[in-house]
Amino acid sequence: MSGPDAGGAVAGRRVVLLGADGTVGRWYRTHLLAGADTVTTAGLGAGADHRGDARTPGAGLREAVAAADEVVLALPEDVAAACLGWLAGCTGPGTVVVSTCSVQLPLFEAASQRGLRAPLRGVNPMFSPTLPSAGQSVVVIAPDGEADAHVRRTRTRLEAGSMTVSVMDPAGHDAAMSVLQALPHAAVLSFVDALLAAPVDVPTLMRIAPPPARTLVALACRILAAPPEIYWDIQRANALGGERRKELSSSLLRLDALVEADRADDFRAALASAARGLGPYAAEGAEECRELFELIQRRRTARRSAGGGAPG
Repeated sequence: MSGPDAGGAVAGRRVVLLGADGTVGRWYRTHLLAGADTVTTAGLGAGADHRGDARTPGAGLREAVAAADEVVLALPEDVAAACLGWLAGCTGPGTVVVSTCSVQLPLFEAASQRGLRAPLRGVNPMFSPTLPSAGQSVVVIAPDGEADAHVRRTRTRLEAGSMTVSVMDPAGHDAAMSVLQALPHAAVLSFVDALLAAPVDVPTLMRIAPPPARTLVALACRILAAPPEIYWDIQRANALGGERRKELSSSLLRLDALVEADRADDFRAALASAARGLGPYAAEGAEECRELFELIQRRRTARRSAGGGAPG
């Protein structure tokens, strides 16, 4: 596999990128592959070197994988898992397989069960790859943490792009994702479901919606504008997602009980406890929210000045 050449320089790696035509695949190629790397692409798009379903590779793709230093699975969770069988037959311990899945532990477990000898690593950008990457957070997943050479190289390239890198093991990653992805997405989807069931039409609601409501609607619209498979995987594939949804449901029931029993003092105590739990971020988050609401107001004012007005 690739290493220093006769002059001491590091030669480019041979990389196979499965799912190269997706947004995550394009992001990975831009930020984690070097100009000296030889990249072989596979995907459903017409521009792929190997066009077709990654779960049923042809001989050419298998040969490319067998010769690769790195194989990237920029694929949905179920597709990536379905590829492990044939990857186990093509790769050896000298190849690194990288998953970009939102949920990682099931893939690591399946890789072990299916006899994948190649070390498996993960990279999860904590933002939509359609957004600018500078200043964003990325999680790198590896059982051995910082001791892993691939992790160190990945961190170096991401930090060179002004991204913040955290290294986690698969179980720790999925536990964090259940809180940071499955939980807020469930809350937002539940909110928009309740909003659409309300006895007031959407145009009327949006004309008078205050910033908190508009922010929640905007978050819901962000989800609705993306492929449903992304958010289905986040909810379904994370084994801890069900616990987070139950906790969300229990929180709503506790709030309802406080209101029904007219327990204002307990409500105030619950808010004070939440503020203490958030620690220094309670003040920082309030300032971030103020800036966000000001941005929403500026956009609405500019739209009305231009003769537009709120939707509806």
